[in-house]
Amino acid sequence: MDLDKKEFKKIIEFLSLQNFHIDKNFIPKPIGDGQSNPTFLIRDERKNFKVLRTQPTGDLVRGAHRVDREFSVLMALSKKGFECPEPQALCNDPELIGRMFYVMDFEEGDINFDPFLPNESYEDKQKIYKSLAEVLGRLHAYNIDELNLPFKKNQGFMRRNLSLWYDQIFHDESKKDREIEKVYKDVLNKLPRESNLSLLHGDFKLDNTVINENKTCKSVLDWELSSFGEPLVDISFQIINWLIPSGVLYGIGGDWEKNGLPSASDFLSWYEHSHNEEVDINSLRNACIFSLIKLFCIIKGIENRYQQGNAISKDAEEKIQSAPAIKEVLMNAFETNSNDIIVS
Repeated sequence: MDLDKKEFKKIIEFLSLQNFHIDKNFIPKPIGDGQSNPTFLIRDERKNFKVLRTQPTGDLVRGAHRVDREFSVLMALSKKGFECPEPQALCNDPELIGRMFYVMDFEEGDINFDPFLPNESYEDKQKIYKSLAEVLGRLHAYNIDELNLPFKKNQGFMRRNLSLWYDQIFHDESKKDREIEKVYKDVLNKLPRESNLSLLHGDFKLDNTVINENKTCKSVLDWELSSFGEPLVDISFQIINWLIPSGVLYGIGGDWEKNGLPSASDFLSWYEHSHNEEVDINSLRNACIFSLIKLFCIIKGIENRYQQGNAISKDAEEKIQSAPAIKEVLMNAFETNSNDIIVS
């Protein structure tokens, strides 16, 4: 998606009023792949790269694409010195160009899409994964009352979130998968009704981070799904990568050790040390099932849009093809003892 010239002119004028001056001669370049909020590389008057993120055009799902929420998270975390881009300016008036937008700093470094990190040494692979675990632990350790974010502090996030995804995909009785339904009903009753809340990223993964030359996490990107909820949401989304077989989405199952990656047990230990809190193994097992059901529903949602002609891409096809494998992992996890859910 390209940025309309008239829109960009209005953006430049708005930012100038905020004392933030853009290089008018630099043509905005789309960056990222598959992001729901269009993102562009721009440049300020000193030739420093910046990032412009906007809401998509057209009708928006209520509560989705809240770039103003994302901006507020970056503001709060930047003040804490957390590893994230520093936000520069926000336009929360959709009337200006038809949608909200904001500008943040551009983070130099590497974004890795291959979870096996084939170009890194054994030591650097360990260092990168340890850094991810530690950064996630620090995020979850923040006192949410001190972040001053305009988020609701409702209990039972995992229960609500799982019900939302499941009902969205399987609301039609004729489309229900009875095996998935059995697992869903079982785990829904086991998810916590009350727990300590943390700030969640919502989509924490390797390719949403920037790695610096020291092989540590320099910055965490894409905060559009952030909210307050149980830390288990983010950590389980990492742990399932060791359950999913290699070659399927971000899975490293079966091949992590021979490729020099740490175990899930190592990752969890690094996280716990950084978070300064142990993770209950039974709760983590249920959270992994939560993440796998949610992932399966996301894939089925992509499949539905693909069949309607609204998600035609190679990436969409690869995700759709992964559905049987993800279901198999889910069913195996459901039958697995809690102590065996962590690959070590």
